Amino acid sequence: MRLWKLSYTSIAVATHEAAMRQVREICALSGDRNARIGVSSVLTLHKGKFAQVLEGPEDAVRAVLRRIKGDPRHHSLTLVADAPLVARRYTGLAMAYRDPKTFLAEQIDDILQQTADVVRAMKATWH
Repeated sequence: MRLWKLSYTSIAVATHEAAMRQVREICALSGDRNARIGVSSVLTLHKGKFAQVLEGPEDAVRAVLRRIKGDPRHHSLTLVADAPLVARRYTGLAMAYRDPKTFLAEQIDDILQQTADVVRAMKATWH
């Protein structure tokens, strides 16, 4: 089973207040379903835009993304990441909300860690 990471942004249809209510509903309803298929996920909402990270078995992550693409609560979905994953960041979080600052900080931490991993791998090949 290959671990996979998908992340995307999209634009909320509703006002911020209504979209925040929707986020709470999404987290409550999707948590059990994601847990059953082994998907971890975090979601944020900032200035009318959603951002979400999905992690888990590739087939399961892609199935969740297909369902998300059909959700009328947002539009203009843009993939940000679509790649194999070495280790999960969000183990045990089947569907969680993150405030935008925490969400962004976690994404920056991931980018820095990935950069360090690439540099280490490149140095290992140098003679």
